[in-house]
Amino acid sequence: MSNTLKAITMPKWGLAMKEGAILQWLKNDGDEVKKAEILVEIETDKVVNEMESPEDGKLLKKCIDTDVRVPVGSLIAVYGSGTESDEEIAEFVSEFNKNFVVEDDEDSNDSNNFEKIEIDNFEINFSKISAEKDKNILFIHGFGGDLNNWMFNQEDLSNDFNTYAIDLPGHGKSSKNVEDGSLNSMANLVNNFCKKNNLNKIILVGHSYGAGICIQTAYNFKDLVDSIILISPIGLGEEIDSSYLENFIKSESRKELKPVLEKLYFNKDVITRDMVNEVLNFKRIDGVEVSLQNMKKEIVDNEKQKNNLKDQLNSLNIPTNIIWGKNDSIIPSKHLENLNENIKVNVFDDCGHMAHTEESSKVNEIIKNIK
Repeated sequence: MSNTLKAITMPKWGLAMKEGAILQWLKNDGDEVKKAEILVEIETDKVVNEMESPEDGKLLKKCIDTDVRVPVGSLIAVYGSGTESDEEIAEFVSEFNKNFVVEDDEDSNDSNNFEKIEIDNFEINFSKISAEKDKNILFIHGFGGDLNNWMFNQEDLSNDFNTYAIDLPGHGKSSKNVEDGSLNSMANLVNNFCKKNNLNKIILVGHSYGAGICIQTAYNFKDLVDSIILISPIGLGEEIDSSYLENFIKSESRKELKPVLEKLYFNKDVITRDMVNEVLNFKRIDGVEVSLQNMKKEIVDNEKQKNNLKDQLNSLNIPTNIIWGKNDSIIPSKHLENLNENIKVNVFDDCGHMAHTEESSKVNEIIKNIK
């Protein structure tokens, strides 16, 4: 059997992902494919995303048809040089499938990556992938999100960092109360979380409201934070689509919620039925609506942003990178004006409020290379 054949498998995006379905192949058998070119669109139970080619190669065989759901790790395509015979390709596919074993839930170590910890008056749920690396990353999601928002980032970056992602109070599987929900109280929570996990000189990565928490934490606890990456952060200008926050809270059906969630993305097709249902189920948990309302009051006032963090951000003397989608309809990228010249800025075309999802590979590269 030829040693030039390479297996392309169903990726694992996030600790909870078990399977995925091919929505659309963007390359055909016989096509030359460059590393990082978009190969295929894949639907998970949470989101639709594009899979980039992991390496240069020639697509010799697509092994999975569209709309077929297969386990993570399954063979979906075969790459090669183009000199291999049909018999060699068939033997390679047969051998892979014969040896492939679907990971059972009982055998999976994913549950070991999730923990809960008591901090102040909160029970905080978090995921951890510890690889005994020198540097630590803490991911902080935004309003209405949870730690699964980092499904395309945490596992990939765990090859280079010890990675942690938390569910903020009122979100995910953490306590369903936020108390005052202020940035200062959330910064205190982050500081205490890091203390309890013995994390020092941490890299903070935050999205939207979570990015505001990153700025406040870095300002309040300068010895704790080594660098920050901010994705569509609050606090750098007045404008915000406050109707998004209110409609997110009050939507009670799929019909009402789907167009609200679509505001987050440039490509509206990423919104799946399961994603909408999951958000609805979360919003129906006792205490969630009150928590979201309290948090909203800490983000907006009279339809404008309540927090002004630009002076705090400009005063920081740590590596800082801001990432924004040019088509962000929640918080406009024009808020990047009047920043210190040492702050690095990346604005992605054809991208909305969720750059870490829509442009995950680019975001991950920025994080890997932060100095």
